[in-house]
Amino acid sequence: MENFIFTPNPSEKDIDQSLNEITEHGNSLFPFAVHFTSHDESQTFMIHTHWHREMEILYITNGMMEVIIEGNHFIAKEGDILFIPPNLLHGAINYNQSACSFFAIVFDSFFVESHFSDLVQQSYFDPILKYTAQHIVHATQEIHNIELLQSHASELIEAFAIKKPYYELTLKAHLFLFFQQLYEEKETLFHFEENIERKNDLTSYKCKKILLYIEENYKNHISLDDISRHIGFSREHFCRFFKKNFHISFFTYLNEMRIKKAEYLLLNTQLKIIDIALESGFDDSNYFTTVFKKETGLTPTAYRKTPNNVTLLN
Repeated sequence: MENFIFTPNPSEKDIDQSLNEITEHGNSLFPFAVHFTSHDESQTFMIHTHWHREMEILYITNGMMEVIIEGNHFIAKEGDILFIPPNLLHGAINYNQSACSFFAIVFDSFFVESHFSDLVQQSYFDPILKYTAQHIVHATQEIHNIELLQSHASELIEAFAIKKPYYELTLKAHLFLFFQQLYEEKETLFHFEENIERKNDLTSYKCKKILLYIEENYKNHISLDDISRHIGFSREHFCRFFKKNFHISFFTYLNEMRIKKAEYLLLNTQLKIIDIALESGFDDSNYFTTVFKKETGLTPTAYRKTPNNVTLLN
């Protein structure tokens, strides 16, 4: 697999302000893609927090990292495999100053679902789609069929890379065999506690409610009291919740978002710097310039004059 060329996992520029990943994985006729990413030990965010409608298989090929899926933390080591159902917030951070390399196999659920509600759909895929948090999987070396899971993941990666004749059938076949192996170990791999779905649904709901509030109010002054009250938390609980789920402090996130908005306005409008500061949520243009330079390495004026700057913004 080392000689094959894959696109890297999408970066933070491929994630919009609601943390939805905007990258297309494959196309409508064949919604399947494989990405490969390798980070050294200096990288903090191995995978920036995001969610998407597709299912995902992570295969760790070297090193280790801490993967967070809907607030659940997993120390993923070389050889481990994780399955992430659709629409769940997930990301990964550096663990113990370790480098890490991994494949992300991403595919739309339509790729494996039946077009009508047959026995396979009702028994195996409907539960994953309905009870997503219960079907988060972290398969480690202690799982007795880990070698079979690794084999199917490797076959998926190789088939996608080489694209021999009829490779599309090979991909689907190994995906079904991968799911068959997950169900073989369902008592070990799946989580059927009654409250886990409610807990994770609530976490996801709260995270998205926070992001929507920020998106709607970033131009205005937002205090901790304002947003904590809106979410229904105390200030202290809100700060802990935000840091745990976004791996960054609230005000750092808010400033970074405002700077991204400012970058877009600098490159796509003729507004004055002071007006861009106000439109981005900064009521002090001097403070805006200070924060902007800290984030980008350039003053707003210099950034506007730099032709190679590209800002992706939904």
